[in-house]
Amino acid sequence: MRAGLVRGVEGAGVRAFLGLPYAAPPVGDLRWRAARTVPAWDGVRDATRLGSDCVQALGRRAVLGGGGGIVVGKEDCLFVNVYAPSGEPAEALPVMVYLHGGAFTIGAGGNYDPSRLAAEQGRVVVTVNFRLGALGWLAHPRFEAEGTGVGGNFGLMDQQAALRWVRDNIAGFGGNPGDVTLFAESSGAWSACYLMASPGSEGLFHRVILQSGPCLEPQSLNAAADQAAGGPKAAADLGCEPDDLACLRNRPAWRIARLPSPRSGINGSGSWGPVHTDAMVPISPPEAFASGRFVRVPVIVGTNLDEGRLFAVEVKDMERYNAETVWLYGADGERALAQYPVDKRGPAIAIAASFTDSRFACPSDALRRVLSAYVPVHGYEFADREVPFLLPDWINGLPMGAYHASELASVFGTSWLFTDTGRWTLEQQALSDRMRALWAGFGHDPDFERAWPRVSQGGAPVRVFHPAGDRMDDSFFDRHQCGFWGGTALGAVAP
Repeated sequence: MRAGLVRGVEGAGVRAFLGLPYAAPPVGDLRWRAARTVPAWDGVRDATRLGSDCVQALGRRAVLGGGGGIVVGKEDCLFVNVYAPSGEPAEALPVMVYLHGGAFTIGAGGNYDPSRLAAEQGRVVVTVNFRLGALGWLAHPRFEAEGTGVGGNFGLMDQQAALRWVRDNIAGFGGNPGDVTLFAESSGAWSACYLMASPGSEGLFHRVILQSGPCLEPQSLNAAADQAAGGPKAAADLGCEPDDLACLRNRPAWRIARLPSPRSGINGSGSWGPVHTDAMVPISPPEAFASGRFVRVPVIVGTNLDEGRLFAVEVKDMERYNAETVWLYGADGERALAQYPVDKRGPAIAIAASFTDSRFACPSDALRRVLSAYVPVHGYEFADREVPFLLPDWINGLPMGAYHASELASVFGTSWLFTDTGRWTLEQQALSDRMRALWAGFGHDPDFERAWPRVSQGGAPVRVFHPAGDRMDDSFFDRHQCGFWGGTALGAVAP
């Protein structure tokens, strides 16, 4: 790589180069600044171990942006991990860059093992760390004097810096910088969606796969100038004068990681995440996509059948169901209660269904429709309700179903936090084989569009992934009650 020589590790048909710095450590005076060029080094850098995760606060309330939690990780964390098939390729290989999920507050590239995807599909796969929580997404009026606007997008700046690193360095690892697929899940997909609306992303990727991250969801759309007002309060909460950036940059990272978010977002009223209408993302994503002012590349946009079940584990009685539904949907809460009545499966299933439809399914349907006016778009729904879940069944013995993030093991073909692939059936193994081939074949397989037709501007068809066999489906809009959500305050997602 340009900064110096590196030594990786090889085994099981894969070469891996781990913990490669793509930017200078964002510490001290570089905290809350755009990523800077990594300093060069002499000799050979060891790249056989993962670098540190970025600073993050663990705990249910902390993950959702509410503050507190147990803090792990380091600020010196801007690393990528590169996985490539063993041996020297005859020609440069296609590249796949993955952005992890975690509500913009937790996670790391090292949480995922893409070695099987790299080896079997002949791809160079890159996973990325980026700044999280307040260290990644805080906005403050005083930041504007430093040349990057009021902030709020430092994590997004990191992701774009990592993509520039790929452009400039991946040839040295056998990859083709002119053939990059950006794929991402949950908040990572929200980020990738914002990156499509950023002029600075032009030429950095050539197709995008958005897994459960439709950035048209209106509660998560925040203008940078509006969010800057939360910066002085954050400073005061840390014991600094409201406008004292030097004090903020001297505070311990663990204290900053425990700050609650002052803005709304994908998790509700307190959530971290990117902002728009700044130097990074000049106009909001809905406006960018509707007007065609975005990075025009082919896109896959998909969701899981039961996204909301992962977030409904504590809704165990009618009182909690009624209160949380009204809290989630405000003036439309009463209508949502009537639209999603509780049946014998209990209130958690009902609120999970409304959350799936309002936060994921219908915004994704709207995104497919608006993008299809300009670029090739393919849609999917992951519908394997028997995915082995490593945590206990969540309520009354009911399975988690095709919960949020349940498709990840199928995409990578390897176990991770929630799923043990050793418990797959033969049909689930075959489903994973199909999905890996399609993710890697996007933009390369000449038969791709015959096997997976594009969606029209009417939003159909959507490919439903299931162990018993996949099918093309025209009923997604109706099944997820998108007509209802288009008639609520959430109708802002409509193209």
